[in-house]
Amino acid sequence: MAEEAGKMDLSTQYGFGNITSLGQGVSLLTMPAFSIASVAVILYFLFGIFKLISSGGDKNAVASARNMITHAIIGFLILMLVFLIIKFIPEAFGINLGIF
Repeated sequence: MAEEAGKMDLSTQYGFGNITSLGQGVSLLTMPAFSIASVAVILYFLFGIFKLISSGGDKNAVASARNMITHAIIGFLILMLVFLIIKFIPEAFGINLGIF
């Protein structure tokens, strides 16, 4: 029975269209997830800049805005690191994920 579960075609069994396996479904969701996360980081960064500009010299507002900008930069670096790991580590080991 375990062998049958491994060979199940998701497109006919559950009506997922062209997606025939869980791996293919995850592969199709990876780029949109990165795109959404990238837009979120950019918007957070821009909101931090807007807070910095509109702080009016208030020390607490400036510190809050700087923290937002710092967190956005850290988020961007984490996104880049995850992208590089997903992109280049499998290539180094000869694994074809077909995500990007």
